[in-house]
Parts: sequence; C-alpha cells; structure tokens
Amino acid sequence: MKRKLPLIKSCETCGHRGKAVLCDLVGDDLGAFEKIKRSLQYDPHQTVFYEGHACLGLYLLCAGKVKLTRSSARGQRQIVRILDGGDLIEKHAFRKGAIHEVTCETLEPSQVCLIEKEPYLALVQRRPELALKLIQLLSTELGMQMDQLDQFTFKAARERLAELLLQLGDRFGKGPDGHVQVGIQLKREEVAEMAGITVETAIRLLSAFRREGLVSMDGRAVTLTNPDRLARIARL
Repeated sequence: MKRKLPLIKSCETCGHRGKAVLCDLVGDDLGAFEKIKRSLQYDPHQTVFYEGHACLGLYLLCAGKVKLTRSSARGQRQIVRILDGGDLIEKHAFRKGAIHEVTCETLEPSQVCLIEKEPYLALVQRRPELALKLIQLLSTELGMQMDQLDQFTFKAARERLAELLLQLGDRFGKGPDGHVQVGIQLKREEVAEMAGITVETAIRLLSAFRREGLVSMDGRAVTLTNPDRLARIARL
C-alpha cells in the first residue's frame, strides 16, 4: 500500500512558512500569494521537471523529499542536492528565460507548489523586507556552491564520503548516545553520485567505514557510530 502524504491545503497552516521565505507572508499578501500558486502532489520516484526544460515558475517543496541531479554530455549523472520540506527547489529561476539546470525527482510522497513568477515578483516589489530575505537566500546558495566546488577540487574520495555522511546526518539524522541515524535511505548508486565517486568506490569505502566502527548499516539505512572521527577524516 502506498504511503499517502497529508495535503497541506493552506499556507496559513503550513509549518514551513518561516523556512520557505517565499510564502512567509501575512494578511492580504498571503491571500494574494495563495492565488498565484498551484499545489501538486507526487508519488515516490516521479519527475517534477527535467534538466534543460524551460522554467514555468518557481518550485517550492512544501513536504516530502526530492533529489536534484545533473547529467554530463557522456551521460554521467551526479546528485547535487537533496531537499526537504520548505526548500526552494531552484533559486536561479528568477532569471529571465531561465531553464532548469537540474532534474528534480521525488524520493518519497511529496507536495510541490508551482508559483507564477511575474505575479510573485510584483508581490516582492510591495514587500521590500521580502526582497531582503531573497537576497540572503541567494547569497547562502552561492556559498553552498563554493563549498561543493572546494569539496570536489581538494578532497579525496574517502574525505568526500565522510563529509557527505556527516551532512546527511546533520540534515536528516537523529539518535541518542552520540550515534546519528540518517533519516533518509539512499541506494549505493545515489550515495556515489552525491559524493562524486564510482559505485564500486562507494561500496568499498562504506565497507571500510563499517570495519573501522565509524558506521553501521542495515540495508540502505546508515547510522553514524563515530561522527567525531568521520569529521577528522573529512577535515572539518
């Protein structure tokens, strides 16, 4: 039986408004925002949009989890990010004539809001404080891209994988006694794509981490049993 995602019917009752920035509105502004958005629901492993296609508007992830991937001319694929509820899926969509730079695929039942871009920008013009929040959001995105570039330029495969596991644990993890159970299950191929390494290397390094007591694994579920040592390996 498929797991159903409870539908968020109104932005006013959504718990992600503060995080989302786009819909952190009140009163008449919130009412105007509700009129320019369209709510879409997806099952796991459905594609929301494809790399290279025209952006129809702004895509906001209201609930669930999605992965963003890019492909090379040779057909190689890399997962550039995993997002959860409240995240703006593609921030460059504010550009005129923008196209999607990534493919967006759901990892679990998800709800996405498609927001008409021009009416939303008109709304921003009436709310200068909202424009400031968007500037901060875009600045944070640039910093994350630079960090990712540094990771692939200066770190070896073992260091990259250790850092990736820590990032996943920080964003999606939970657990007592210094252990962090990563609250998202990924295929070994997806782990490899995120770390920018081959599947064979990912399997070999995960096995090595398990032998060294750094992680424990149960199928796709990963628990970080020694985050401090992983941080030293990742040079954080």
